[in-house]
Formats: sequence, C-alpha cells, structure tokens
Amino acid sequence: MNSTHLTLDDVKDVLTKAVAAEAGIPPEELSTDLSFTSYGLDSMAALTVGMEVEDACGLSDLPVDLLWDHPTVDSLAEALWKLMTTESVPAATDGRR
Repeated sequence: MNSTHLTLDDVKDVLTKAVAAEAGIPPEELSTDLSFTSYGLDSMAALTVGMEVEDACGLSDLPVDLLWDHPTVDSLAEALWKLMTTESVPAATDGRR
C-alpha cells in the first residue's frame, strides 16, 4: 500500500487485522475502542503489530512506545494517520514573509 493513498479507515483496517491476528480472534470481533492489553497483547505482540503497520502503510522507524501511548485501534489509527499526513504534506504557512 502506498501511504499517500491510504485513508484513516484504511489505517484502522490494517491495525484491526494486525491486532486481531495477534489476539487470535477474527477482525470483526475486535472492538476498536478497547485497549490492546484487554486482548492480551504484550510487548512482543506490539512489536509484531508495529512491523505489520510499517510494512502495510509504508512507514519506517515508528516510535517503539507508540502502541502504549495510543492503546486502542482508534487512538493509534489517528496517531498514525497524523504521522503519515504530516510526512507527505508540506507545512502550512501563515502568509507572513
């Protein structure tokens, strides 16, 4: 996937599938507003999810604590989306010279 063409929903879908796979449940059973720890994910599972997200979204060198700082699919998807969009969109200017 090319990160410049991903929507927030695409990012949430990637995360949902990755977390569900690590939790051993079908993606449709994963509640995106519950914490990763409520599904039994530990630091090793977080690393695996992080690698899958990097691959699927075209990101690299994600902060290792990103999953713990944003402990649900909903909050992590928004954080990743912000990272992706700020990387590919020039900074806004305020019109002053």
